Amino acid sequence: MSSPSEKELITARVLGIARARKEAKALIGSHGQAMPLFISILRSGTPLAKLNVAATLTALCKDEDLRLKVLLGGCIPPLLSLLKSESTEARKAAAEAIFEVSSAGLSDDHVGMKIFVTEGVVPTLWEQLSPTNKQDKVVEGFVTGALRNLCSEKDGYWRATLKAGGVDIIVDLLSSDNAAAQSNAASLLARLMLAFTDSIPKVIDSGAVKALLQLVGQNNDNSVRSSAADALEALSSKSSAAKKAIVDANGVPILIGAVVAPSKECMQGEHGQALQGHATHALANIYGGMSDLILYLGELSLSSRLAAPVADIVGALAYALMVFEQISGLDEEPLNVAQIEDVLVMLLKPRDNKLVHDRVLEAMASLYGNTYLSGWLNHAEAKRVLIGLTTMAAADVQEHLILSLTRLCCDKVGVWEAIGNREGIQLLISLLGLSSEQHQEYAVQLVAILTDQVDDSKWAITAAGGIPPLVQLLEMGSQKAREDAAHILWNLCCHSEDIRACVESAGAVPAFLWLLRSGRPKGQEASAKALTKLVQTADSATINQLLALLLGDTPSSKAHIIRVLGHVLTMAPHEDLVHKGSAANKGLKSLVQVLNSSNEETQEYAASVLADLFSTRQDICDSLTIDEIVHPCMKLLTSKTQVVATQSARALGALSRPTKSKTANKMAYIAAADVKPLIRLAKTSLIGAAETAVAALANLLSDSHIAAEALAEDVVSALTRVLGDGTSEGKKNASKALYQLLKHFPVGDVLIGNSQCHFAVLALVDSLNAMDMDTSDAGDALEVVALLSRTKKGMNLTYPPWSALAEAPSTLEPLVRCLAEGPPPLQDKSIEILSRLCGEQPVVVSDMLVARSRSIGSLVNRTMNSSSLEVRVGGAALLTCTAKEHKQQSLDVLDQFGYLKPLIQVLVDMAKRNSSCTSLEIEVRAPREFIQRTAFQEGEEFDVPDPATILGGTVALWLLSILSSCLSKIRITIMEAGGLEVLSDKLASYASNPQAEFEDAEGIWISALLLAILFQDADAVLSPATMRIIPSLALLLRSEEVIDRYFAAQAMASLVYNGSKGINLVIANSGAVAGLITLIGYMESDMPNLVTLSEEFSLVQNPGLVVLEHLFEIEDVRVGSTARKSIPLLVDLLRPIPDRPGAPSIAVQLLTRIADGSDTNKLIMGEAGALDALTKYLSLSPQDSTEADICELLRILFGNQDLIRYEASFSSLNQLIAVLRLGSKNARFSAARALHQIFDAENVRDSELAKHAVQPLVDMLCAASESEQEAALVSLIKLTSGNTSKASIMTDMEGNPLVSVYKILSSASSLELKRNAAQLCFVLFGHTKFRANPIASECIQPLISLMQSDTGTAVESGVCAFERLLDDEQQVELAAAFDIVDLLVGLISGRNYQLIEASICALIKLGKDRMPCKLDMVKAGIVDNCLEVLPLASSSLCSSIAELFRILTNSNAIARSSEAAKIVEPLFMVLLRPDFSLWGQHSALQALVNILEKPQSLATLKLTPSQVIEPLISFLESPSQAIQQLGTELLTHLLAQEHFQQDITTKNAVVPLVQLAGIGILNLQQTAIKALEKISASWPKAVADAGGIFELAKVIIQDDPQPPHVLWESAALVLSNVLHFNAEYYFKVPLIVLVKMLHSTLESTITVALNALIVHERSDPSSVEQMTEAGAIDALLDLLRSHQCEEASGRLLEALFNNIRVREMKVSRYAIAPLAQYLLDPQTRSESGRLLATLALGDLSQYEGHARASDSVSACRALVSLLEDQPTEDMKMVAICALQNFVMQSRTNRRAVAEAGGILVIQEILLSPNAEVAAQAALLIKFLFSNHTLQEYVSNELIRSLTGDITQQFFVFRICWFQFEVSICIIESFLLLIEKLMFVRERKRKNILHICLKFSSILFCLKFVDMINIYHFTLQ
Repeated sequence: MSSPSEKELITARVLGIARARKEAKALIGSHGQAMPLFISILRSGTPLAKLNVAATLTALCKDEDLRLKVLLGGCIPPLLSLLKSESTEARKAAAEAIFEVSSAGLSDDHVGMKIFVTEGVVPTLWEQLSPTNKQDKVVEGFVTGALRNLCSEKDGYWRATLKAGGVDIIVDLLSSDNAAAQSNAASLLARLMLAFTDSIPKVIDSGAVKALLQLVGQNNDNSVRSSAADALEALSSKSSAAKKAIVDANGVPILIGAVVAPSKECMQGEHGQALQGHATHALANIYGGMSDLILYLGELSLSSRLAAPVADIVGALAYALMVFEQISGLDEEPLNVAQIEDVLVMLLKPRDNKLVHDRVLEAMASLYGNTYLSGWLNHAEAKRVLIGLTTMAAADVQEHLILSLTRLCCDKVGVWEAIGNREGIQLLISLLGLSSEQHQEYAVQLVAILTDQVDDSKWAITAAGGIPPLVQLLEMGSQKAREDAAHILWNLCCHSEDIRACVESAGAVPAFLWLLRSGRPKGQEASAKALTKLVQTADSATINQLLALLLGDTPSSKAHIIRVLGHVLTMAPHEDLVHKGSAANKGLKSLVQVLNSSNEETQEYAASVLADLFSTRQDICDSLTIDEIVHPCMKLLTSKTQVVATQSARALGALSRPTKSKTANKMAYIAAADVKPLIRLAKTSLIGAAETAVAALANLLSDSHIAAEALAEDVVSALTRVLGDGTSEGKKNASKALYQLLKHFPVGDVLIGNSQCHFAVLALVDSLNAMDMDTSDAGDALEVVALLSRTKKGMNLTYPPWSALAEAPSTLEPLVRCLAEGPPPLQDKSIEILSRLCGEQPVVVSDMLVARSRSIGSLVNRTMNSSSLEVRVGGAALLTCTAKEHKQQSLDVLDQFGYLKPLIQVLVDMAKRNSSCTSLEIEVRAPREFIQRTAFQEGEEFDVPDPATILGGTVALWLLSILSSCLSKIRITIMEAGGLEVLSDKLASYASNPQAEFEDAEGIWISALLLAILFQDADAVLSPATMRIIPSLALLLRSEEVIDRYFAAQAMASLVYNGSKGINLVIANSGAVAGLITLIGYMESDMPNLVTLSEEFSLVQNPGLVVLEHLFEIEDVRVGSTARKSIPLLVDLLRPIPDRPGAPSIAVQLLTRIADGSDTNKLIMGEAGALDALTKYLSLSPQDSTEADICELLRILFGNQDLIRYEASFSSLNQLIAVLRLGSKNARFSAARALHQIFDAENVRDSELAKHAVQPLVDMLCAASESEQEAALVSLIKLTSGNTSKASIMTDMEGNPLVSVYKILSSASSLELKRNAAQLCFVLFGHTKFRANPIASECIQPLISLMQSDTGTAVESGVCAFERLLDDEQQVELAAAFDIVDLLVGLISGRNYQLIEASICALIKLGKDRMPCKLDMVKAGIVDNCLEVLPLASSSLCSSIAELFRILTNSNAIARSSEAAKIVEPLFMVLLRPDFSLWGQHSALQALVNILEKPQSLATLKLTPSQVIEPLISFLESPSQAIQQLGTELLTHLLAQEHFQQDITTKNAVVPLVQLAGIGILNLQQTAIKALEKISASWPKAVADAGGIFELAKVIIQDDPQPPHVLWESAALVLSNVLHFNAEYYFKVPLIVLVKMLHSTLESTITVALNALIVHERSDPSSVEQMTEAGAIDALLDLLRSHQCEEASGRLLEALFNNIRVREMKVSRYAIAPLAQYLLDPQTRSESGRLLATLALGDLSQYEGHARASDSVSACRALVSLLEDQPTEDMKMVAICALQNFVMQSRTNRRAVAEAGGILVIQEILLSPNAEVAAQAALLIKFLFSNHTLQEYVSNELIRSLTGDITQQFFVFRICWFQFEVSICIIESFLLLIEKLMFVRERKRKNILHICLKFSSILFCLKFVDMINIYHFTLQ
């Protein structure tokens, strides 16, 4: 172990070694025990040893690898301990060591970060910077540096730093003398603000902004300035307040100065760049971004008030423009660049200040040199070059250049115009030779720009003598100048041959060769481009020079030399290239040798050049030694560089291209295994390389061995890829290669799987687009497609390859082009391919063929002339497809070329021979494929065998069918060609040999189809062959194939349409009917394809039905045995047959034809079960038309009365109703007609099921046809006649039947239909719903029109409906506007009583409340007409007449008239009729009331009271309340006369009247009580004896509902009359009734009630409670308020409140306010009433609860007001006592009394001579001032009044001792109050004492003296 001194020595030596030698550091660090020993000494060594070790660690940490070892060695804890020591040197060493060990920071050193965090380094360092620790400046610098290393903006130390006052520490450090500490502090401040934006306000408040701006100044260290700028940047990026603080501190000029400081102060190093960057970004933050800063600086530079020198501003702008970067992904212009340019141009104008001028040029250079900004300017590159020229030019030239620049920027001209055209060129040319090197570069670059943009500049350069200087620059200029000069010369050579010759004559070729040798890559490229334009001949010298360059050491890149050499060799003669020893041959061999070079670029260029050479010069390929060239190319195919391999493949492909001679010699040098690299290249990812390899393979695969090797290497995948993704040339080569493979191998071996085959087919067809039809390439590609199209499904192929074309129809266009434009072989192949697509894509194929008319001509030509049956059949199939889709266009083309007749003849011959196509490779689809392509293709297909091949004759027949369906002349042509005979023979052959169908399944039905088309021509029908064909067709109808039967029926349908009756009878007798019936049902639902095909050929859709309908139209057939035999067959078809769903509908139609007009046939159908079958068929919801047919058939059958009785007829009712609901229009019509027939059966009409027919029948009224409406109307009328339940159903129906009825009535329909509509209206108007409908009002006019008709039934129906309509009042209003009265009055005559009654009822409704209408009736003679009818009228008619009279007499004018007088006696006569209805009695009585209620009528009444009243009494007992009322009312009117009232007969009416008064019916009560009101005055006892008191009392107290006031008053009056008659009746009336009577408006009634109540109260005091509960208090208060019976009301009210129990009731409380209001009311005049009201208030005040009530305030005020009015002594006493009670209980009341002036009033009363009044007033004063409530109201006058009162009372009136004590108590109360107020004076106390001493009561005096003393003490 070493001693401490030895350790000090050793550590010092180690330190010296570590500092002196760098390698020594590595040795020390690599020693295994070095770090542990160092750490040990740091922990426990002497101070000097620690110092040495710390310094050693500092030295070691300067090496990055050793720094990590030191850190991991555990140095941090001892260094932190050393940092805290008291030795300054030790702290310096420790701080420096920590600074060095942390120099890598934390972001990239995760291990170190963990150590620093764990050991708490950062908090310790901050602690060292605390103001309490006075640190050395050096230590301070290292500590802040360490913190700067360790504290980033992402660390978590900052929050603790903030809490520890870190901001203040950092800001203090900014003013340190230590530059390092200042720099570190500024950097720390920046990171702090970036980490925590919350710290920014504190930083601003600490004054850091000014400190930082000072540090940015020129007098500080560069590192400090850059760090301060960094802090300002961070500060301005996070806070708007910080930006403002910087601006306010004049920071903008300082920052601008900082931006230009490096250039102004020649500042070098990173700190200068950092200062510029941070200052610029700080400014950008202040002004919102770099774009805004640039705009601001631009504007500022032009401002008159500058924040900084112009030069600095422009310099800052220049820097900002230089460093501006576009935001990634932003395509918009970052700022208004043109504006900045304009600003700089303005600043560029002549200035005195050269510095500003230079800064402007610098700014413009930055603008045009900025990649992002210059893109938004025009001619930015030219402007940049002009700036460069301007900067370096002389003064005179500079002025010209500035002018050019200004024009270019401002005048929107090009560079050519800006420089002054040719003058500018001359200037630039002059600058090429006289200027400096950089000046030359700018000049030549501008010339290069001009030659790129302006053609005129090229001749201008030539004319200005610019070519020699440019050539000279090629040799002597700088690299940049040489490159631009080469580019210019190349532009000149490209522009004109003359200029090229000038360049060549100027010796440019050697110069270019020199540049090619010595230039940079760009110069070499420019030289090579120029030489390829310049060199036009392959002279040996040039070749040798190029060879020398190629084989020499320089240049290192031979690419451009090879390119030039290849160009020269392409122009060499053939002899020179193939002759050994010639320069050209040497050059060629050299290029081949270069293929073996190790430089891949050289190899690539050599192979490319050779490929171009061999492609261009095919003439030399056969003359060269192939192996010397092929083998190097094959070798390069294995190159790792794909480009090299690709170019080698190009060369190989060019060499292997077949020529006319020696092709085999080329292939002999290539073995099969040699193509593997080529195949690998073909599979490469780059499509260009793959195409190149495929091009070579296309030539090589002609060899079978190579083809086998290529197939084994899966070359097909490469070929298909190129076919899909390659260029047109690549696709051509790929198709050629694929053709070569298919020549050697089967398709299944070459193309594996469906996807590969499909892709190959599509790609090959697509490649045809780019091929010439006359070349072998197109033939090869088409041959491959044809070969694939002949391929069928196999082991590897699920689908045939040609199906790919069907799936991609757009690919067919190239094939159609081949057919239209290609030679015959290509046409045949195209036909072979396209014919296979007729079934899959007929529309697309036909569209494409029609689009190219030449293709149709080619098809016809090949079909007629080709020797290949396969082509002829395929052509016919394609023609069929085209003609089917585009008939007219196809015919036009055939006519145009004259092919129509020859083609038809050829087709007939083909059909006659019926020769089949024997080729097994063709698979042309059958014609059934055509008929299956329909809109119903998704349905099931027919179960018909589909052979793989088709007969040629079948295709011919199919095409003939299509053609013949177009024009009649074609049908004639077919007939002339023997077509009918051919078809007859075919069908006859089938008839004789049924097995022939299996041989030619398609030919049979197509023959029948063709016959159906041909028979559409009358000449064909008349042909002799027709009769021979009919039996064959009948036999064909028995075929098992539906399609055969169908088209046989089509042929017969054409025959019956166009044939004669004889032919039709032949068909009927041929047995075809049964066959045709078996065909029924195979229609659209099952045969959509056949139906669609029929439509396309203009055939009927249902041929079987057509034939049968035509046959059954013949009478002989319909009534003959043929029809009778067919009925069972047709009835059987009515039952659902799954496979023949259409059969029942056709059967219905045919049965309808057979049944109509033949009862025999109807019965046969009924016996056959037709009714049941039809009903069941209806239940299956058939089609609409079928439903109609079934219903029509049922109607026809129901016309037979025998069939209606069948049970099945009733069963059909439900289905008929269902049809009415859900069926179609025709079906509903037929069903309605059928229902009309079946409703003749009563059992059907009355059934519950029949009700369901109402709704649908009503719906039918909306039908458009009159027949449907008639059917619905008659059915509804028949159904609802006499059955109101069915009629009421219509009110609950959906919709509005009235609308339909109105339309019928208002239309021009027949009168009979309108009559039926009116009858239905009568039913509808019986319900409010229809009457209230707005459409009902529209029916008025049509009904009136109907009433004016001449037909009696129509008039009656119209009047009945009109009368029913008038049940609605609104309709009456509308009808009254029509002049209908005279018409109706005129109808009231004759013996049609139904019409008369309807007319009267209508008049009744019209006359209600319509005076003009009534007068019109009277004028029209309605009274006389009615009186004429009345004697013989029925009871109902009499009632109607009485009602009419009632309506008329409701008018006063009519009731007073003489016409009314005629009515009275007849009405009394009618009333005596025993059969007179109650309604009639009511009307008659009302009419009599109307007449006799007139006084003049009563005056003229000649009947005695007994004659009138006695009969009326009987009506008072009528069961009808209305009659009772009218009788009573009539009696009332009669009793208006005095002699009627006093007549003894009248007394007999009292009892029934009293009974009516109590019956509880309002109207009766009103009338009866009104009558009693008149009788009661004459017969009061009779009223009482009849129980009138009880009944009238009920009326008076009735609450729910309350009777009308008039009735109530009348009842009260009657009762008051009875009570007035005898006071004994008082006790028979309940108290509540008497109380209710107080509410009467009649004073007499009120008086009687009050008297009765007072009598009750006096006789029974307890009755007051009942009165109170009955509401007597409210009633009495109302009387007081209204000043009615005031004395009696007040007396009774006081009597009520005098009762203790009544006072305690809650209702009493609410009487205070009304009583007070009564006392205050100025209209109150009754003194007795006021006294009684005051007494009542006094009674109420005795109850404490009432005295405290809120209403008691108003009572107090009222009583004070009463006292002010100088009332009587009694009233004063009562009022004062009441006030005592009120104020004694409530402070509020006391204040109310005082506020109302009660104190003064009572003060006056105290002086009253009435001792009792004065005493009560004094007592009231005591109560008022018993507490402090009224202390402000105490006055000397009041006390004087009190003392005066006492003296007066004692000496004058000699009052008793009690009264004196009362007064003294009052004074005592005052004194108690005054005691609080300090108001009593000494003299006043003596006066009071003097008064008291006059009395001999010692006790009182002592008490008073004691009170005075207490008060005196209080005053003191």
